Order: sequence, then C-alpha cells, then structure tokens
Amino acid sequence: MDTQCAGIGALLKGERDVKSRVMVQVADRRLEMRSLEVPPVGPAEGLLKVEGCGLCGSDIEQFRGHFTAKGIVTYPLIPGHEPVGTLVEVGPQAASAWGVKAGDRVALEPHLSCGLCRTCLSGGYHLCRAVRPVGLPSYGFLPLDFGHGLWGGYSEFIHLHPRTVMHKLPLGMPVALATIYQALAAGIRWAVQVPRTALGDTVLILGCGQRGLGSVVAAKEAGAGCIIVTGLAADAHKLALARSLGAHHTIVADQEDVVARVMAITHGAGADVAVDVVPAAPQPVIHAVEAVRVGGTIVIAGVKGRDTRVSLDTDRVLFKEITIHGVYSQGRAAYEQSLRLLAENTHGLERLHTHEFPLEKAAEALMTLGGEIAGREAICVSLHP
Repeated sequence: MDTQCAGIGALLKGERDVKSRVMVQVADRRLEMRSLEVPPVGPAEGLLKVEGCGLCGSDIEQFRGHFTAKGIVTYPLIPGHEPVGTLVEVGPQAASAWGVKAGDRVALEPHLSCGLCRTCLSGGYHLCRAVRPVGLPSYGFLPLDFGHGLWGGYSEFIHLHPRTVMHKLPLGMPVALATIYQALAAGIRWAVQVPRTALGDTVLILGCGQRGLGSVVAAKEAGAGCIIVTGLAADAHKLALARSLGAHHTIVADQEDVVARVMAITHGAGADVAVDVVPAAPQPVIHAVEAVRVGGTIVIAGVKGRDTRVSLDTDRVLFKEITIHGVYSQGRAAYEQSLRLLAENTHGLERLHTHEFPLEKAAEALMTLGGEIAGREAICVSLHP
C-alpha cells in the first residue's frame, strides 16, 4: 500500500474523522459540492479512494433530468457509475469474497445484485432488483437516503456495498486510460457477445460516441469482415477516429440515406448485425430494421431518455425473422476482455480519452461530453477528485 493510502487507513482506524468531498445532484442540471462523513467499514464492506470516474451518455441524460420522470433516479444523489481507484480499507469477509487487499487498484461494476434470486442464478446478475426494487440498484443512481449515501463516483471516496463486483486493474495502467473500461466493455458485449458476431460478419454500428467506438474495437477484435459506422456531420472527428480504429465505411446520417448506403455497401444483402448506440434519437432503430439482413440481429443499446417511441413496421421484423435484443449494461466477461484490451493497448485506445476535469467542475464536464460547449470535440471524459 502506498504512503497516501496507509495514511488514510490510519485515519479510518479512529485517529480522526474522515469526510469525502462529493458532487450531489439536487435537481435537473444542478450539482452541489458537499462534504459527507465516511462511515466505518464493516467486515463485508470496503472503501475505495476514487482516482477517476468516467462519464457516459447516461450521465448526460441523468444530468438533464430525463431519468426522474421514469423513476430511474430520485434526488438528491451522487452520480457516477464508472469509478476506478485504490482500495484503502477492506473488511476481512470482503477481502476473501472479492480476492483483493488494501492497496489494490480496481474498477467497479455499477450493479448491486443479491446473488441468490433466479435472475442472478441464471447469469443475469446485472438485472437483479432485489437489493433495491425501485430505481436502479447501482452505483451512481442510488439516492442519499439509501444507507449512508456515499454511492457515487463523483466523490473522493465510495463506501463499498457487500454485493460489489470489482476487477483488479493491470499494474501501471494510467488512470485516464482505465476510465475507458466501461465504454469498451459495452462495445464488447453489445457488438460481439450478445449478437454472437462471427468472423467475417458485416456489423452496422449506429452511432459513433464512446460506446460506438468501443463497438468498432470489439468488432475488429472479433474478426468482422465489414464494419460500418454512422454519425452526424458534427461528428466528423469521431467518424475519422472510427476509421482509424478499423471501420471500413462511415455514413453521415444527416446528409446521406443510411439504409441505401448500407445496402450499396453490402450489395443488397444488409448487415448481419446492427447495433444502435445513439442516445435520445429513436430513428436509428428504424434504420436497423431496414438495414439488417434477413435473419439478422439487432441490438438496441442507445438510451433514448424521454423520446422512446417509434413507429415500427412489425411485419418487417416478422417476415425478415429479425432477432432484437435490448441491452443496457455489460457483464463480467465483457469487463475482463475490456481490461485485457486496455492493458495490451494495441489499438491506441488512449485516443478515446479527450478531456478530464477536477471534481468541482462536474457540470462543465457533463456539458462538454454533451456537446454543449462550442469548440470541444469530446469522446471520453473523466472526473478526477
């Protein structure tokens, strides 16, 4: 354990109280800096000193207030579900269960599952609702009145629940690179594992944000024969990076006919797999139905927020025998492969990380990622307490 962590450990053993600076979302588009007590660590619990926390598209939707109407979150809460950091204290039961010790650097999975229900025992632990039936039982989405409240990555410390799932970081991995772990894991599960993408497949990736670019990397690793990525004219820097990462074709969706281009590229066959990672806009779901081949697979992963309804021609789905999967999270196997790819870093993945901010500038970080600040071409953005 390094000197700083040893010092924190000593403080936690009772030499004096420890508090954590946190950013609390109290209303739509409103974050406040507060100081919360760090509670004692029980035998099955732990304490993480946050080194960095990645931001994703759902952070933007949450910041803008799109999740409150759907009951996904209630204010006040500490956002942030992509934290990496150093364990400064680990209870004996937790150390045994997690296979870690104080001083280890880890990345957290966001979900808190019971491990005992049918959903968990069937392998869908990320879908468990037993820990908290209402809203998302997940780091970054739990309200302050749930337990001690220290549940989010926009913080100096996270108090770790007994049901936490974590992964050790490879030695020496830079913090900024480590904060990409969820974006890459999403691409691995959504573009490869769920649709069972095979060697030589044509993969259409609708959206070129961090999850879309993670999907490009994953599809390339899986041996996809043709990777097609869509974006807007304003996304020129992202589409250029998509090509650099391995995309064979890019389509500017607000200037070109997406379906016609896909059919031209595939000589009328359509894509084997279509992955929708576009936030807010539902139109890509329609594009996916039209552009996927007969017997193809569609994965819907883009969080639409308020606008989730589309006019879908169900007969097209029926007669083409399309398989449609909804996904919203990753999973152990995807995280393990993500950290492996980050450690090997044969794709120059540090290019995905474009901006980092101190904790107190969380709102600016979110607006940067959300494209609300002119001149900032953001892909992966992180907070560093």
